[in-house]
Amino acid sequence: MKKIVKNKGIVINAMTYQENAAIATIITEEGKKSCIIKGAKKVNSSTKRLINVPVLIEYQSTLSDSLSVLTEGVVLNNYTNIKDDIIRYNYALIVLEKLIYFSEQVSDYKVLFNFTVDILDRLNETQYLNSIVLIFEIKLLYLLGVAPSFNHCPICGKTKYIGSLDVKHGGYLCSDCSYLKETSLNTIDSDLFKDIYVTKLHRINDEFLAKFNNHVNINKAVNYYYEWHLDFNSKTKKIIEKIG
Repeated sequence: MKKIVKNKGIVINAMTYQENAAIATIITEEGKKSCIIKGAKKVNSSTKRLINVPVLIEYQSTLSDSLSVLTEGVVLNNYTNIKDDIIRYNYALIVLEKLIYFSEQVSDYKVLFNFTVDILDRLNETQYLNSIVLIFEIKLLYLLGVAPSFNHCPICGKTKYIGSLDVKHGGYLCSDCSYLKETSLNTIDSDLFKDIYVTKLHRINDEFLAKFNNHVNINKAVNYYYEWHLDFNSKTKKIIEKIG
């Protein structure tokens, strides 16, 4: 008899499988799971709602050495506002892209799952869409093990007068070293970058979000950081930029 497993997860991708089924990629507290959802591609199927990404679901599946099969599923959050607004949905796609690409490289799946739920909740409600995505991208660096060093200069090792982010060195340079090099962000923008990284999500309010919404320099620094340290360029961002 096959073992039945209960779980809760965020469906971040769904691919057609055979004629009417789909293979869903689901982020859970235990990691990234793949699960066959039968009938999900049928127009009138009750399981179709389970692959309308992004969607938070509670489900049961049979445990398998290859692909598990979903036997029951309930939608906990359909993120309706995200799906009803093309701009909001495009920002959500940036989050989903990084989850698909990096979810097997994170250090703590439980933290990733709960963090992603919080981010999608915020995207579903806030007007500061770019700020929420920046928070996700900057804090994700910690879970990927490549967060910048804030407490000592990566060039000389000094622990005082740290102020300017240099992407290539992966940290904040001291005043002496930043004087000799062109840093990625000035001291003011570097302080804001650090505030984004260290501030707990539940403490972030609209006043804080407004400070860096569509912040050109920080957006560029984040993109460069992912490119330099993780060899990652967002295809989703490029498509969104082209379509305006």
